[in-house]
Amino acid sequence: MWLRLGDNEIINMNLVVSIKKGLKNSIEISFQGMAHAKVLPFQAKEERDAAFEKLVENLVKMRLAME
Repeated sequence: MWLRLGDNEIINMNLVVSIKKGLKNSIEISFQGMAHAKVLPFQAKEERDAAFEKLVENLVKMRLAME
């Protein structure tokens, strides 16, 4: 399963280990086999929180659609 992040990036969800809110208004995506997480920065905490909630909501919808 692939997930589009913005206009320029697509990630393979089969390789994702975790997605979490990070420090400094960011979202961190950890991949298996990689030492460092992908960090998605945001201007404000509110923007980060809204993006995180939308990401979680879309992942739940995708899972339900695949079942």
